[in-house]
Amino acid sequence: MRRDVLRNLKMVHKQNTAKDDRPVMVLPETVLNGISAIERAISKQTEWFKTWQEQVVVKHDISAFSVAALSDVPLGAWYQSDASLAFRNNPSFQALGESLNDMVAQVRGFLAVRADGEPHPVDDYTQFMNTLLDINGLVQQLQNDSWRGLTKMDPLTGMRNRHDMMVDLDNERERARRSHLPCSLAMVDLDHFKKINDIYGHVVGDMVLRHVSGMFSAQLRPYDMVYRYGGEEFLLCLPNTELDTAVSVLDRLRDKIEKTQMPYGPAGENLSVTASFGVAEIDTVEHITKTIERADQVLYDVKRGGRNVVKAWRGELTS
Repeated sequence: MRRDVLRNLKMVHKQNTAKDDRPVMVLPETVLNGISAIERAISKQTEWFKTWQEQVVVKHDISAFSVAALSDVPLGAWYQSDASLAFRNNPSFQALGESLNDMVAQVRGFLAVRADGEPHPVDDYTQFMNTLLDINGLVQQLQNDSWRGLTKMDPLTGMRNRHDMMVDLDNERERARRSHLPCSLAMVDLDHFKKINDIYGHVVGDMVLRHVSGMFSAQLRPYDMVYRYGGEEFLLCLPNTELDTAVSVLDRLRDKIEKTQMPYGPAGENLSVTASFGVAEIDTVEHITKTIERADQVLYDVKRGGRNVVKAWRGELTS
């Protein structure tokens, strides 16, 4: 039974890792720019609503308004623009879009009623105000989630930092224990990274870290977790992945990193890096730190033995 499950997991993992057309990552500055953009859109939306109240509700004049589509209202225009990219993975984003579309439909209904000379139904106006309250709440949720997310994000690479790493990993250990499905961890170190900083400078070194982080995001599955562990070292968590599959997946990633030429400098110079991987499958009985230690021990062996290799800890699990 477990063998069949693992075989299916290998097939799913292969299908998922073949996809590299999803967004690479969202950098902290992208999130900050997104927060600034939504604040500007909110300010414009507030002015729009004041004008709506004055012209349509008070003066009964609809000539100043033409709302045919979502983009005709400031917050709707923001929602459909690239300025909202940083929020699109948030569950509240889709709900916000639905509420904005409801608002546009309600506004169009009000304008049509006014054009006919009929008064606004009170219940319709109450529903409209409730929609606005929903929109306000969802926008606040997006902003709050974004600020919280920034505290857990490495400012240079956009990967997760160590803020909640141990909690996340222990949750995966518990999930693996309950489901009887494997989960693998990998410690990754960029080889001879100090030489890159010494030869090319820290600006280029930072570029390399961001570029490699982007490859992690593009090559792994959306629910795989990537943490910047410190310096040039990363920790990868691959749920539902047994050890041999993890080695295979990470060796493809290692090969991708090695073969990628990263441009730098005004003349279009290129450089490449290699990475070493130590992999261990989570032991659901022991504390998660034990798995990290095993992966780190294997990584040390790889670095001592020549680097640019994926190696697994093959000790006896206690589960």
